[in-house]
Amino acid sequence: MKKIVVTAVMIATLLILGTGLAYGATGISQWDVDEGLKFCAEYPVNLALNGQQVAFSQKDVPPVIVKETTLIPARALFEKMGGTVTWQDATQSVYVKYDTTEVVLTIGSDKALVNGQLQSLDVPPMIIDDDDDYYGSTMIPVRFTAEALGCTVAWQDSTRSVLVSSPSKQEAPVVYPDDTDDDSDNQNNGQNNNPTTNPDTTNTTWAYEQLNAAAKGKTVFIDIGHGGKDGGSLGHKGQSDQLQEKDVNLPIGVKLNEYLRSAGVNTYLIRSTDIYYTLLERSEKANTAGATIFISIHNNSSETASAKGTEVLYNSKTNAAGATEMDLYGITSKNIAENVQKQLVAELGTNSRGIKNSPEMAVLNKTAMPAIIVEGAFLSNESDLALIRRDDYADRYALAVAKGIIQSMNQAFK
Repeated sequence: MKKIVVTAVMIATLLILGTGLAYGATGISQWDVDEGLKFCAEYPVNLALNGQQVAFSQKDVPPVIVKETTLIPARALFEKMGGTVTWQDATQSVYVKYDTTEVVLTIGSDKALVNGQLQSLDVPPMIIDDDDDYYGSTMIPVRFTAEALGCTVAWQDSTRSVLVSSPSKQEAPVVYPDDTDDDSDNQNNGQNNNPTTNPDTTNTTWAYEQLNAAAKGKTVFIDIGHGGKDGGSLGHKGQSDQLQEKDVNLPIGVKLNEYLRSAGVNTYLIRSTDIYYTLLERSEKANTAGATIFISIHNNSSETASAKGTEVLYNSKTNAAGATEMDLYGITSKNIAENVQKQLVAELGTNSRGIKNSPEMAVLNKTAMPAIIVEGAFLSNESDLALIRRDDYADRYALAVAKGIIQSMNQAFK
């Protein structure tokens, strides 16, 4: 949101202020702004929404920290989140709306309105021109605005990143089975909304490494990436044979559930139909289920058509008390990632891109238990896409992941 900042009024104001207070009543000076720009030019601030990097246009002023408050261009984050951002020139105000909440921020004011209620700001919104082109970006405090809209906000010092998670909002009905036995709680909730995936009726049999007795009773949460209004990555975008990632992921997750159940593993399948859940909802469901392992089924994409192969993302967690995954769950996400990666590459014959520690991914940092994201192959690569389109792809993908999970559980629980 760029604004022409050189008007007669602004010139006069700057001439009067000189190097004094730029936002008089707030205690913020032009020196504070300049120092923030200088520091963040050398040590840039990143912004992620639900684990995905938020990109800014070349015309935007990048995120800047002014007196320990991070300011960002108004539109980039909140429009990506599905909100609306409008500018009221007469009052020099920004209106940010998401769902039923509206935040009104006025340039230079340390007061904001949240659904009509007055609240105080540590640092006011401002128009910043970082390159002296006489145009500036409308910059607003990210934590205040995001939290007012119901988001969770965290700072990751190692990557200098602001991590924003969308509010938990029910986008579609959560369907629980009506015909399960009393002892099925936290094992299969949410997966029987399609009777064809009921593990009691599946014909899938398991003829591979058997689950150790000590591993029985541990729950594996199966998250099927994307769904509903979120189609995920696209293969052959805009062409007659366009393929959505969500349609690839769904049969893989359903088949994985069948394989694991037939091997004696307790499972919680988040969905078996085309339903949308936010990333925060997925994590909360896994935490509520008391799962031991979280696995998210995906396929990949890249702007570079040559990128191809399989990779598994994980996050080696330590809680606030210093306890590790091994301390708390007796198994680690890294070990699960290694085993699943090896099994997938062997089964699919894909290029191995290795495993990657990815704490910035929302479902990896919001889940309490060891968690991995599996990226089977690239929809953006022609050879990988041909593999994905094969009739046996879902079955082979699911079988390999099931083998990797059972191998990991048997190694951990003897």
